[in-house]
Amino acid sequence: MGNNVDVLEVFKARKSLESQREFLNVQHSLGIIDADGVRNELELISKKEQAIRDRLVLNSHVTADGLPRSIAHHEPTPNNPKDYYSTKMPDGKKIKAVTYDGLMEKLFAYYTTGIRDYSIESVFNAALHEKEVTENPKANTLAKNRVDFKHYISKELASKDIRNVNDLILKQYTQEWVNREHPKQKAFFSYKGILNLIFDYAYAHKIIPTNPVEMIKNKPYMKSCDTRKAKPEDKILSPEEIDIIKDEIRYRMTKKKWGSYYINGYAALFAIETGVRVGELCALKWEDILATSIHIHAQQLSVKENGQKVYYYDTCTKNEKGISQDGREFPLTRKIKNLLLEIKDKQDALGIDSEFIFCNEDGDWIKKDAYETFLRRLCQSKGFHVTNNHALRMSLNSNVLLPMGISVADRAAMLGHSIQTNLQFYSFAKKDYLENVRDLLDSQDDSNEGTLREPLKIIPFSKKESPEALISQCF
Repeated sequence: MGNNVDVLEVFKARKSLESQREFLNVQHSLGIIDADGVRNELELISKKEQAIRDRLVLNSHVTADGLPRSIAHHEPTPNNPKDYYSTKMPDGKKIKAVTYDGLMEKLFAYYTTGIRDYSIESVFNAALHEKEVTENPKANTLAKNRVDFKHYISKELASKDIRNVNDLILKQYTQEWVNREHPKQKAFFSYKGILNLIFDYAYAHKIIPTNPVEMIKNKPYMKSCDTRKAKPEDKILSPEEIDIIKDEIRYRMTKKKWGSYYINGYAALFAIETGVRVGELCALKWEDILATSIHIHAQQLSVKENGQKVYYYDTCTKNEKGISQDGREFPLTRKIKNLLLEIKDKQDALGIDSEFIFCNEDGDWIKKDAYETFLRRLCQSKGFHVTNNHALRMSLNSNVLLPMGISVADRAAMLGHSIQTNLQFYSFAKKDYLENVRDLLDSQDDSNEGTLREPLKIIPFSKKESPEALISQCF
């Protein structure tokens, strides 16, 4: 028998051609391609399938010495009017077929028995491929599906033959998972989405007779999900935590392990001061630094090409949704200007020539994945619960801009989102608001009069601004 890896590769190639055939039929039913076009393409696919099949059979159907086993053609005779093809199998039995093509199909079935991979992981990959070629999904959607599969589906479950997985197995797995992880409802629905993707595909392609996921109701598992709303302290970093990040980055710049040109560290320092998104941070160019402001109008995105992640420069920010409106501007403060001058001096000293501000020593722009990994590990090393760049955006809004009395309209414009988004998702009381409020109240305590004196400075600590305040700020 031929090499198992070769057999699997041949089988996968045949499955790919089957998917192409199904896709052609869909195109025909939608009127995208005419009958003649379908017929020609189907003939081509059939020829490819036959060539793949014959290659596997001829490589596998050999004697112990590696010689090809003979295939006999029995033509009709007066004593035996039957016309057929036959060959002897490795176990000594003979198999027959009316046509040569029919015999090759029987041999193919024989040599692939037990080889076909019906594991949940393989079905997931097939389902994802079909989704990619038929549903025009975004690259990020496919990437999220892959991440979700690895996160929610254990290796043990992924290796199971999907034909042997019933609703009881899935229910037990689901119950153990929710009781162990207590996921957020959003995570639970992502998990269900992966199950639906896998088992819907298997059912549609007649791999399984029924879909066991349909038997899994959400209500029993919601009891074990974490339904609590995230508290502000779960979303933002305190001013003290921000200072810890700054100090750690500056400390690392003094160590040989990281070096003084610690570009991901510089990127984090810049993000702390500006609240830029990760993609915007990576795409920022020196030409975007104006006399009094920073022009934020592009982002770094990525797509999958031939199984590899490829990064590209997109001329829109996230909130512009593919239609450039020339981005937004953020004020160029003295602190930000000095930070940029420091980066430029380091690049000049190292002979780095790049249009991008945040670039590696070879001049290539930093990548989102690398920066996010750096920031997550740094925050985790300090024991922080929030470890993402988004927390820096929200912390700037809640810890700096909001207490300064900057209007919600201006805050939204600086961060690049709507007023409603800023109010609903970005404007929280500072993490240490209780201590600050107590100090303010204590400072007004007049021990002689027993009354409050005029406050020296009032800082608003409301979690959400009132509609009246919002309206007044818009005029």
